[in-house]
Amino acid sequence: MIRLHASEMSGNAHKVRMALAFLGLEWDEQATDAAARRTDAFLALNPMAQIPVYIEGDFILRDSQAILAYLAARHRPGDWDGHTPEERGAIMVWLSHAANEIFNGPALLRAKRLFGWSVDTERAAAVTARILPVVEAHLTGSDWLVGGRPTIADFAASPYLALAPDGGIDLAQWPAIRDWTGRIAALPDFPAMPGWPAEGA
Repeated sequence: MIRLHASEMSGNAHKVRMALAFLGLEWDEQATDAAARRTDAFLALNPMAQIPVYIEGDFILRDSQAILAYLAARHRPGDWDGHTPEERGAIMVWLSHAANEIFNGPALLRAKRLFGWSVDTERAAAVTARILPVVEAHLTGSDWLVGGRPTIADFAASPYLALAPDGGIDLAQWPAIRDWTGRIAALPDFPAMPGWPAEGA
């Protein structure tokens, strides 16, 4: 049985939750709050004290982007992680954006408003102002980020953009992003998440 250390409101955890659901895999999700992440038992799994952590038998993997890459390679090679070197490179660009600009912009603005994180709001807003036009332009006229189909690029980049209104960002100003996150929510077996608007919302 797969175990996933996660929390309901974590966008990073939801990236993995989506992939597992779309693959039709069963998993045991263990709610892991901030206090639990400071315990010796959890630090033995992830010395960075972060979620998600994926456990399958004796195999333990941390970092949402790494877990997505593993699941794609194991269960949907090519289709989810690129059929060609060009697709694989393009997918990696979006995994990098997810871990860097999207997290350090929209995700941190959300974390400050919802969870009271100490955040340099001015810097997070500036990062957000740089990345949102890039995503919007890329999705204008395209349903998906790479290859005309859902890939781990979409799963990695979408949660903190779908949840951007929690951080005070009006997605009505970014219709291509809004429509894309709606398409993801409309995929079969999409696992609901608080704050993620439905298709057409």
